Amino acid sequence: MNERIDMKRSPDLAPCAVSRQRGFTLIEVLIAALVLSIGLLGLAGLQSVSLKMNQGSYLRTQATNLAYEITDVMRANSSNRAAYLGDFSNVTCDLEYVRTGAIAAADIAEWRNRLACLLPTGRGSITQTGTLVRITVTWDESRQQGSTATGSFSFETQL
Repeated sequence: MNERIDMKRSPDLAPCAVSRQRGFTLIEVLIAALVLSIGLLGLAGLQSVSLKMNQGSYLRTQATNLAYEITDVMRANSSNRAAYLGDFSNVTCDLEYVRTGAIAAADIAEWRNRLACLLPTGRGSITQTGTLVRITVTWDESRQQGSTATGSFSFETQL
C-alpha cells in the first residue's frame, strides 16, 4: 500500500497552455463588478420607491388624525354641531396660531390651520345627513405620484 505517486508535470500544463489562460481572471472580475453594480442600482431604486411610499403613508396618517380630531371636537360641542359644517380650503400655515373667538369658530380656524400645516394643499369638508356626519380631508399628492394626483380620506360617524 505504500505506493509512490510520481509527481511529474502533466503535458496539459505546458507553458503554452498557461499563456492561453492569461486575461481570463480579469474578465471574471469585470463581470463580477458589472453584476454588483446592477444590484446596487436596483437597491437604490428600491430605496427611492420606499421613501416615496413612506411619505404617502405619513400624509394619510395625518389626514386620518385630522378627521378624527375634528370629530372629537364636534362631539365635545354637540349642541353647536351646525357651526362645524362646510367646505374649508387651505389657508397659509401659521406656526404661531393663537385661538380666539367663539368655541366652534376657533375650533374650525385651528383645524384649517392644522390642515395647512400638516398636509400639502390640505382641504377639509364636513357634511351632515341626519345624525350621520361625513368628514373628508384631501391633499396634494403630486410629489409622490408625479402628476396632479390628490389624496383623500373620508370618514363617516354618527354623532
